Amino acid sequence: MSDMPSSSKAAAPAKTRWVAVSLASLVGCLCLLGSCEEGGVSRVTVNPDLKFDHPMRLAVLDFDWQPPEGQVTEGHTMVNAPNAGKFVADAVATRLLNIKGLEVMERSKLAQLVAEKDLSQTELVRQGRYQEIGKFLGVNYLVLGTVNTYTVSAAGFVGGYEVSFSCRCVDVNTSQVIWAFSGQSSAMGFEPAIGLNIILDEAIPKLHRLLDAQREKQ
Repeated sequence: MSDMPSSSKAAAPAKTRWVAVSLASLVGCLCLLGSCEEGGVSRVTVNPDLKFDHPMRLAVLDFDWQPPEGQVTEGHTMVNAPNAGKFVADAVATRLLNIKGLEVMERSKLAQLVAEKDLSQTELVRQGRYQEIGKFLGVNYLVLGTVNTYTVSAAGFVGGYEVSFSCRCVDVNTSQVIWAFSGQSSAMGFEPAIGLNIILDEAIPKLHRLLDAQREKQ
């Protein structure tokens, strides 16, 4: 918990909620179109049009993260991680290394290249300049995401965490979403990283199975 500030803010602003709902809706739409695994704490889907005609080199960019704002119930405190977008992206990138056929760019190298180019990856993503990002990073896919909650709430000595996020993998040349997953976990305790690991422990094997199934269809 040393990485969290002592802020006491709760309800998410409209903009943050809209982005999170949009990504969750995207996962739902892809479930209607392609292979999907739901249940538990995660939902994973793969686009049926995905073709394995070249190496899947991808970079995981920092996820969007805007700590929730608002009033907290009297007698309670709420603490939000200041760097949840980077932390969740780091964890996702590490887990994706376990999936056969994915070449994941080292996150430290990604940060170095962005700094050298003096570019804001956030602004480039907002402008939809995926091909430009992919070209200077040397990848053909980008993993983008939004962290909705990465929060600990406490009343006295009793506390609980909540973690939720959505991400999608985009083809830099077509802007097509080829796979996506989302997850939510909450429980008693003061370590939201536990919830993040619970989501990834379930979501990554699901994604691996769906990608393998898609590969076998070709």
